[in-house]
Amino acid sequence: MKLKFFNKLYRRTIAVVFAMFALTFVLFIFIIFLLARTNLFGEEIISENTGLIVVACIVSLLLLAQVITIFWGRRINRPVEIISNAVNRVAQGEFNVKIDSSKFKNEMKDLANDLNKMITELNSIEVMRSDFVSNVSHEFRAPLSSIQGYVTLLSNPELAEEQRKDYFTKLSESTRQLAGLVDNVLKLSRLESQNIVTEEKFFSLDEQLRQAVLIFEQQWSQKNIWLNLELPECEYNGNEEMLNQMWTNLIGNAIKFTDDNGEIGISLDNSQKDFVIVTISDNGEGMTEEVKAHIFEKFYQADTSRKAEGNGLGLALVKTIADLTNASVTVESEIRKGSKFTVKLPK
Repeated sequence: MKLKFFNKLYRRTIAVVFAMFALTFVLFIFIIFLLARTNLFGEEIISENTGLIVVACIVSLLLLAQVITIFWGRRINRPVEIISNAVNRVAQGEFNVKIDSSKFKNEMKDLANDLNKMITELNSIEVMRSDFVSNVSHEFRAPLSSIQGYVTLLSNPELAEEQRKDYFTKLSESTRQLAGLVDNVLKLSRLESQNIVTEEKFFSLDEQLRQAVLIFEQQWSQKNIWLNLELPECEYNGNEEMLNQMWTNLIGNAIKFTDDNGEIGISLDNSQKDFVIVTISDNGEGMTEEVKAHIFEKFYQADTSRKAEGNGLGLALVKTIADLTNASVTVESEIRKGSKFTVKLPK
């Protein structure tokens, strides 16, 4: 559309310039014709002053054409200058620029409106980037402060052996939390910038889900969680690496919010025509409607008492992967009854 607009603008400008010179030529011929046909001043006067009169007429007409061309050129270039200045300001980092499109007409108005939309989107991205950096800095600060504190405590030579072991355990937990945060931030960054190669291939989806469950065997065994698996055989064509990350995050989240002796269900439905449906449910704490509305946002953590167990990026990764693979993820939940995440994978 933009290329078509500028081509049209170029053609209009050329047409105006050509029209001015054509008008000059026609008027010149017309004046010559009048001079040749007019005898008001006598043949002798005309013959003596014809050259001077012709030159004066040509100069006058050229000046008139130049004035009209400059006027029209400014009229055309003014909107272009306004838009160009706005684009330059945006390029320098000003995202609060707004072009008054009411001053323009036709294609220029459409172009100004499109640029306003683009600037608004860039401003939103900049706000999100700033918030992301701020949140990352905040999340890094907590484990780093813990690590620094425990290192200081461990440097005390009079520290009892039992306390030393306890501090080493807590230091290890803080280090693990920091490593997990770094890993999730890098994964999210790569996914959002689409630097991961999204190759698709056939693989066993049911076996992938079983392997994802086995990764957390120690966690669900310690909490004595009952696992109810309904995983019929299913060959699926998709990005194996991305989907594996999705199941890992969803299952880990279910274990995290399921109490001891609780139950987690994982089912696979391949009977639909257009989708393969995977559901991961638990009978844990559940969540409110307000929490559900923000659950896929970066760094969002409703239960701050469990902050040490996560960093608020797990479900944000799930949503990003779903978007990149043209899948969908939804959640149903009730307080003290549990939650159910449903993922629809396109066939």
